Amino acid sequence: MESKRSLIKTFTFALFGVGLVSLTACVPMEQVRRPSLREVRLGNAQGPVAEDMRLATGEISGELAEINPSRQEFQVLMGDGRRQVLRYDVNRTRVIYHGLDYSVDNLEAGDRIAFDSRLGNASYVDTVRIQEPVQSRSGSRIASPAPARPRTEVVEGTVESVDVNRGLFDVRPPTGANVTVSVPYNARATDVESFRSLRRGDAVRVEGEFVNRDSFQLLSFLSPRGR
Repeated sequence: MESKRSLIKTFTFALFGVGLVSLTACVPMEQVRRPSLREVRLGNAQGPVAEDMRLATGEISGELAEINPSRQEFQVLMGDGRRQVLRYDVNRTRVIYHGLDYSVDNLEAGDRIAFDSRLGNASYVDTVRIQEPVQSRSGSRIASPAPARPRTEVVEGTVESVDVNRGLFDVRPPTGANVTVSVPYNARATDVESFRSLRRGDAVRVEGEFVNRDSFQLLSFLSPRGR
């Protein structure tokens, strides 16, 4: 009888041990900690940087092409090649990366972001989610160096019209068709002031790059012709 009781105890302990091992196996291992945005920016992230390309309902994504703090605007390059302008509020717009909140000034041009397309009547975007920081997208653990300045061209002639709201003005060269010059969002303050002071009939000389035959992206104002 005693030996039978011992056998039952042994069997019971064996079953308990198997159950304990099975239970332990079911407990998920601690997941690898995702690096913070600061770690990615500084190149301190260990291993591949996790990305989150999944879109929530109503979200669309694009590449952050330009940030204009003076106007509190983003320019986002969409997948179809068009640019969308988003207004933001420095105190209310949330920036999220891997579930952590950051301020707007933590964004950098080149980041792939997602945002809610259903802005409705809102004057600013409420939440911007970073899908891939620019450092991880470039394949480098440090920020990419600034690209070399492109070869520039010069357009000079007479101002035909000025559209202050759209940041455009038309120039009639001595020969050839009119050229539409666009002033970028991140133009220098001196160039913005020169643009705002333009009047029809003024002689101008500007430096920049042709986008196509009739469109010219301004880099800077040069000394007006005749001075």
